[in-house]
Amino acid sequence: MHEISDPSAPGELPLTVRILPGRSASWAGLGGGLALAAILLWCARLSDGRASAAWTGIALVVLLLSVIGPGLRLLLQLPLIEASELGIAIWIHGAYRRPFFVPWKHVQAIVLTRVRAPHDGAGASGRDALGIVLDQEARARPVPALAEVPVDGAERADLAWSGRSISGDPRRWVDLLKQMKPTRAGPGST
Repeated sequence: MHEISDPSAPGELPLTVRILPGRSASWAGLGGGLALAAILLWCARLSDGRASAAWTGIALVVLLLSVIGPGLRLLLQLPLIEASELGIAIWIHGAYRRPFFVPWKHVQAIVLTRVRAPHDGAGASGRDALGIVLDQEARARPVPALAEVPVDGAERADLAWSGRSISGDPRRWVDLLKQMKPTRAGPGST
């Protein structure tokens, strides 16, 4: 199976497109966990006896948690969004949980929209984002909540990811998925 994670090379459409999460959050989580573990080990070194053993144990737990979560995601290159001939799978709640899956026949459109962080003011300028518009049947199922909100006047999308949450340029992902959708959705679809 032909897979790509960056649609920069022109040519034939791939069978599967894997859009990876933005790496900055994973690196920040890994770095923060390692820094916290180092601080806890330093506290263990300053204390003596039982307190030292407790601090060391806590530091090891923090170290393991920081390596297991973000470390594995960085190492294994697990996707956040995966589009195939069947539809689009989205891992909202982590790589090892069941994905939110939408068959192509329930995807109305792939759009370039603009979003902003929820804590930004209503007048804040937005960022380009990959947007997916679902039909009524797909929206009848619980749709994952957006971490970013649409900017006033932007193209409507039920699901959206900006460059902060996915790797690569959202405009290029939109173009690739738009090309994939008509060829994968079957006859009579748009």
